[in-house]
Amino acid sequence: MLPPRKAAHDGRWPVGERRGVRGAGARAQGRVRGVSDPEAPDPSVEHGAAPGGQSSYLDRLMRRESFAALWPLFAKGPKPAKELSESFSALEHLRPLIHAGEPLRVLHIGDGAHARTAALFSLKTEACNISVDPVLNEPLVTAWRDRYGIERFEWRKARIEAVAAELNELPAMRTLVTFVHAHVGIDRVLALLRWDVAFSLACCMPASQLSATHRVHHRGSDSNVLSVGRDYQVLLAPSR
Repeated sequence: MLPPRKAAHDGRWPVGERRGVRGAGARAQGRVRGVSDPEAPDPSVEHGAAPGGQSSYLDRLMRRESFAALWPLFAKGPKPAKELSESFSALEHLRPLIHAGEPLRVLHIGDGAHARTAALFSLKTEACNISVDPVLNEPLVTAWRDRYGIERFEWRKARIEAVAAELNELPAMRTLVTFVHAHVGIDRVLALLRWDVAFSLACCMPASQLSATHRVHHRGSDSNVLSVGRDYQVLLAPSR
């Protein structure tokens, strides 16, 4: 049996190296060729739902040039607005714990066939992102990566149990974990991984996708998530 496919590099980028930026003059936040995509959120909607019960996350995403790159992946799902808001919730709540200039890896567990949360983070952060899912559509995500010149974007087409040991052997750096569309028991999965901070959204499985054992940095109900499963947690590893 062939090992799960992965990108050619080892998941480590030198500090400050903008491997995702190909066009001259592109800013650090733009991962698409020739796209400048600075994130300047409107503080008036940063922590609340937009008027009329809509999601301010969608407004913010759709005003950015990177939305054109994200849409081909999210449009493949049956509820793209819901899933965009869920993935952006992970970015929003982890962003305060992402330190500028530090080597950082983000593991996106159960990220679906289209690696959506890893794609969003690869466009919006300097982290090396790895999407893990047994049903990941490799031809689709390969074509998307190559079309838009995306880097710091890898995947493992496998269950997390099958690749956890390999991920733990990657060069040591601060590691975040997201459980956005995961449908797994997060306490069981986190026990397999070397990690520092994790984000989990209740989604449709709150009994297993919210931790019962780990230290909670903060929690809440995110009104910008277009789903009934709006409860979230940001967790800290036991050593933190």
